[in-house]
Amino acid sequence: MMTRRKKRSCSNPKKEEVVKSEPIPFDLVIEILLRLPAKSIARFRYVSKLWQSTLRGPYFTESFLTLSSSRPKILFTCLKDGETFFFSSPHPQDLSPISANIHMSFPVNCPSNICRPVHGWVCGSHQRTTKGTTVTVPLICNPSTGESLALCKVKTRRKGVISFLGFDPIDKKFKVLCMTRAYVGRADSEEHQVLTLETGKKPSRKMIECDILHYPTVVEHTNGFSQYDGVCINGVLYYLAIVHGVSDDRYPDVVCFEFRSDKFNYIKKVSGHGMEMYLRGQLDSTLVNYKGKLAKLQPNMSNNGVCTGIQLWVLEDGEKHEWSSHIYVLPPPWRNVYEETKLCFVGTTRKGEIVLSPNTISNFFYLLYYNPERNTITIVKIKGMETFKSHKAYTFLDHLEDVKLVSSFQDHGLLPAKSVARFRCVSKLCCSTLTNPDFTESFYTISSSRPKLLFTVLKDRKTFFFSSSNPQGASRLAVKIHEFPK
Repeated sequence: MMTRRKKRSCSNPKKEEVVKSEPIPFDLVIEILLRLPAKSIARFRYVSKLWQSTLRGPYFTESFLTLSSSRPKILFTCLKDGETFFFSSPHPQDLSPISANIHMSFPVNCPSNICRPVHGWVCGSHQRTTKGTTVTVPLICNPSTGESLALCKVKTRRKGVISFLGFDPIDKKFKVLCMTRAYVGRADSEEHQVLTLETGKKPSRKMIECDILHYPTVVEHTNGFSQYDGVCINGVLYYLAIVHGVSDDRYPDVVCFEFRSDKFNYIKKVSGHGMEMYLRGQLDSTLVNYKGKLAKLQPNMSNNGVCTGIQLWVLEDGEKHEWSSHIYVLPPPWRNVYEETKLCFVGTTRKGEIVLSPNTISNFFYLLYYNPERNTITIVKIKGMETFKSHKAYTFLDHLEDVKLVSSFQDHGLLPAKSVARFRCVSKLCCSTLTNPDFTESFYTISSSRPKLLFTVLKDRKTFFFSSSNPQGASRLAVKIHEFPK
């Protein structure tokens, strides 16, 4: 309850009247908090136990997600120095440049598994080499809250692991589809597994059967890694793949996986009408979410091999393999932009605009909006990513900010090691959780992506240990002592 003091008389300063203001209704406090940035919500969880229980409760997290879905943002990712940096910005309202605000970075150093965000979460992989053995750990992270969760290593007889993140809208659970395949040759996917993530619980693992012989199609090679194209719509994951006995070896079909039933299926492409076009040139075909339906964007090529426009294929009926086609002939300025820059399809807006972007940051970064109704092209500059020049960037539309926590401990990879050591003494539950192999592996994964400097000083026959973060510039470093020797 808030109070304020008011002096009744200047001649008698000792006499004061305490005026008690009316307390702010808790419902109003919730409405105010719902309109704060996700980062502020993460900090406010530490105000008190009441705030923690409130801000982690299902009512608040669901309300925040509902508001966020009405005002989605654009998410940018950029891989640099073994880390993936995340930026976000609001959608542009006019031709003015928009600013991308950096969130944080995560130790996602395998761009092959950076797929489209699902309910605010991104799935990637962290790869490290220990004693000559390379280990790849699936990692899911939330750029809005800073939470990350390293999943346990997938048990496999093969070496290659492909992971896709999805969300079951009925049970409201995040799930990860993992499949294995050999590195060499066009080997079929094997050992299909689904990891289910629940708040406060260890991810559960379930082996599933797949009666469709197929292998996901590599759409891009980056830094020695293979990238796959997948999109999750209403609890169904779609990805490009070659299906034996159905697909042409060069032109993939679409395999779908329903997270609710754990069932695989496939959708045939339309043959002989240009849908089989699958290029690896200036502009590659891409699966997108078009107004809640699966769609495929691809360049429309002339007879002499020149890209004159965009072809949009929309899945109208998956069971009947029915697609509708729309061809857009772009205005003259398009050819200049297309020939000068390697572009990527980003997706479509809720208004039906088709969005493209460069795949590498140059002197400045931008998004290209094509309006099919007006047949116009609009270029919107993105500010705030200049320091990542010459690095590859990925853009995702309709990014939602989700403040729900998946793991039991928020920011467990962000806390100092000293704090983790102390928290083991809080209770038996804390001790068992913080000594669990999943937690220690996750903490080590994040720590290995941002190592520190260690200093030792010998004095009076004792060795003192200090540490500091690595320098980012010419500024001075502050060292912290670890343990005073006895």
